[in-house]
Amino acid sequence: MADKIEAGPGYVITDSQAGTLFIGPDEGVSRKRQVELHVTSNACIKLFEDGGFEIQGQSTGKHADNIISQCKDGLVIKANNIRFDAGNGEITFAARSIRYESTGSDQDLVIRSSGNLKLEANDTIKIDGSVVSIGARTRMAIASKGNIYVKANGGFTV
Repeated sequence: MADKIEAGPGYVITDSQAGTLFIGPDEGVSRKRQVELHVTSNACIKLFEDGGFEIQGQSTGKHADNIISQCKDGLVIKANNIRFDAGNGEITFAARSIRYESTGSDQDLVIRSSGNLKLEANDTIKIDGSVVSIGARTRMAIASKGNIYVKANGGFTV
């Protein structure tokens, strides 16, 4: 049973062992929520009148995992680590533009496949770096329906 039920510009239902449920608009904030549920661990779910939502993990520790839909600004996932696991299914990313970036100076971007890895483009595939190395354990084939160009400003060895 709830410890306390308050009426005002909405309703607040509080249970000291379970958490708090807010139903109704916020006062004095730019983004108005319609429903907000907090549990005693401080995790919460907020539903906003603009159609967006927030799911926030426990924020009393060092890190909290959060998923925030800001409608016009898109979906934001904030977490210390993110892992997508589709079991035996597929994960598909589809967008007008997709960018993967490793921002740590000592961090690599690793793409690993237990089968084949295929890069496809309707136009150009460009690999750019201060040192680029492509290696094969067994055999390497380079094929083109057009010309193959190799350019080296500092020398070339085969």
